Amino acid sequence: MAGHIVKRDILEAPELSSEHLAQLTSQFVAVPSVNGEHPEGDLARVVAQELDAAGFETSLVGSDDRLSLGARSGEEPSVLLNGHLDTVPVEDREEWRFDPFEGVIADGAVHGRGACDMKGGLAIQVAVAQWLASVGRADGLVLHFAMGEERGEPGTEDLLEAGFVAPIGVVLEPTEMRLGIAQRGMFTLRLTIEGRAGHASRPELTDNPLDRLGPILKVLRHLEANPKHSHEVLGTPRWTPTMINAGVIPSMVPGSCTLFVDRRMVPGETFEGVEEELRSAISDASIEGVEIDVALSEGLYEPAEIPADGRVVTDFMEAMALHGERVDLFGTPYSSDIRHLINGAGVEAVTYGPGRAQDMHARDEHIQIDELVRAARVLASFALACGDSD
Repeated sequence: MAGHIVKRDILEAPELSSEHLAQLTSQFVAVPSVNGEHPEGDLARVVAQELDAAGFETSLVGSDDRLSLGARSGEEPSVLLNGHLDTVPVEDREEWRFDPFEGVIADGAVHGRGACDMKGGLAIQVAVAQWLASVGRADGLVLHFAMGEERGEPGTEDLLEAGFVAPIGVVLEPTEMRLGIAQRGMFTLRLTIEGRAGHASRPELTDNPLDRLGPILKVLRHLEANPKHSHEVLGTPRWTPTMINAGVIPSMVPGSCTLFVDRRMVPGETFEGVEEELRSAISDASIEGVEIDVALSEGLYEPAEIPADGRVVTDFMEAMALHGERVDLFGTPYSSDIRHLINGAGVEAVTYGPGRAQDMHARDEHIQIDELVRAARVLASFALACGDSD
């Protein structure tokens, strides 16, 4: 079979079956890896056991239990598959239909925190690697299982620096089976509005910073409605207020207020330019007492893009067409570690994976098993073609 693999071989491969993909996804969901609560090392070791058994060279990269896992086969890398180990927290565990950390398989889906974002994607990486190894075609495959992506931590960067790199790549974030060729950047702006505290019964003796929230929100709406930049597949930038911190007790006017703004960027924008754009707009609106800085703890995610006519896009479109998938190019509205591949390491990379946007970070998160199978078959065909073309 190794000398002549056809579509039928992929369709019949036990490693790419619904049973195996569901089992792997369930197994990974059942190992909690919530960023800030459960270090990723436990899940990295579970994944390593699967790949070690398939003959891959694996390496844990990082410190303590904040570990990433890199894997490779052969000496000449051809294609890189990237995913992240960490998930967001669970705030309302008692409201979930199934326990978020059991990996329940029911109703044609795997349920639990991270099933969609993105332990289903990790399962596809492992399954494709296992299948390629079983047919003697794994040489050239490089795999990333990165820590810390949800908070902009350097898991993927560490793996690239450790030598786990290839000329082309795929990030398996959920895309609803669409092919992502660009992504928005993201960072968090912090606006501190200074005032003068005092008793709420005598507001005339205070300077209430909350009074300036309305004008500031109006500025944000104006900036979003009148963008300075736009992008063919990503559209225009977004300014989204997300958090407000103010006050000590209800009967006291606060001395300051902090507003956090999620800023989604398009290629061509810079962090410095965006910050200055907001600073100028606040000044032009004659809103005083506002300090603006960047909340670095939330991470800096640069925008990224590749040409629509590049090799990776063309080859991936062929793999999608082979399996009857509709070819739909788009730009991901979220940010991911693909920026490190494209901007930092010069990897020509796309984003492609199962899962819907409304299930990411949501209550009752789940991933449809049929999507796992469809995506795994496309990835298998693509990885196989990459190895053949070297």
